[in-house]
Amino acid sequence: MAIIRFTNCKLCDEGQLIDHDLYICTRSGQIVEPRLSIDRVVDLHGLIIAPGFIDLQINGCFGFDFSHYSTDENYEAGYDKCLKRLVKTGTTSLCPTMITSTAQNYSRILPFLGKEKRSDRTESLGAHCEGPIISKKKKGCHDVRNLKRPSSKEEFYQVYGGQKTFQYMKIITAAPELEGFLELIPEITGNNVVYSIGHTMATFEQSLAAVKNGATMITHMFNAMPQPHHRNPGPIGLEGLEDEGMCPYFGLISDGIHIHPTYINIIYNSNKERCCLVTDAMNLIGLPDGEYPWEERFVVKKGRSLILKGTDTIAGSATEQAQCMRNLKKWCDIGLAEAVKCVTNHPAKCAHVDDHKGFLRVNYDADLCVIDKDGNVKQVYKLGKKVYDEREDILRGHL
Repeated sequence: MAIIRFTNCKLCDEGQLIDHDLYICTRSGQIVEPRLSIDRVVDLHGLIIAPGFIDLQINGCFGFDFSHYSTDENYEAGYDKCLKRLVKTGTTSLCPTMITSTAQNYSRILPFLGKEKRSDRTESLGAHCEGPIISKKKKGCHDVRNLKRPSSKEEFYQVYGGQKTFQYMKIITAAPELEGFLELIPEITGNNVVYSIGHTMATFEQSLAAVKNGATMITHMFNAMPQPHHRNPGPIGLEGLEDEGMCPYFGLISDGIHIHPTYINIIYNSNKERCCLVTDAMNLIGLPDGEYPWEERFVVKKGRSLILKGTDTIAGSATEQAQCMRNLKKWCDIGLAEAVKCVTNHPAKCAHVDDHKGFLRVNYDADLCVIDKDGNVKQVYKLGKKVYDEREDILRGHL
């Protein structure tokens, strides 16, 4: 058993920064109790250890689109390659997101996206199916030809290629106001899948009914939903419920494109303990600016902005999760430890993996992100194995 002690560091967890050593076992890939006998000491020279980041909504990265299928061989190779790059950004777990698609594509792709344990790449907690049971008025860049409105349990399961595909899922985003859908929410949660309100025209009352039926999340808050009105706040108003236990977690894209920083500040402060920073990243993250083909259309990438060509429709994001966390820290004028909760503790709770991920606790997975005081990623450990070191990468670049 190989025991590593991280020393001369601060631990960042549950909103606190404390001076303390951390012990991990490389064989089990878990955090362990302090030991007298250790195999290696890692001096972090004052850096900070946080849990690995968790992204609950990401559509692809580094040239690979989770919703695009050609062959099993190509999909497996592309998926592996992009996740081996993604882990170096500090995001150690994710819910790979398929946007609105066909039953055939769900059947083909979802088995690749099921939960896993990997020490060499970002691991999946299970897929996030964003659509196709969504509002036409709030479809965003989703293909209207593939939108569905199932009228029975049988039709509902067939939307995703059959009930067998639910074993690979973690989250489903759907519009609760669609006729007959409220009765289908228990089918989602009964399969151990999180139901998230999104791409919707739901009123506050319809959104509240969805929560009472089992909704525990809101997908990319403010985007693809009615904007808050003083007499009808829509889904956004759920964050002001007096019963804190009923308030859903919410995905927030703090890239500076999807939402103005002022509104980031407002919604974060409305319910700090339910905020989960997501990237909603597309496959174009990490690629040069330009025009790229996408689902018989084109996406224009300019810096962090992705727009469907010829429209003003946002087509996902091109910002890494660590940058979203730094943005939140700046725009909400909060400490680093508070911002870190929104990429670790909160998403772990939302995805129901907080019994083994998202915290620096004994017997939890040793998915670790070593950052500086400003939140810049310096090292990443996946299940106790170092998978990224900024200094080593710089040295390799000079060779």
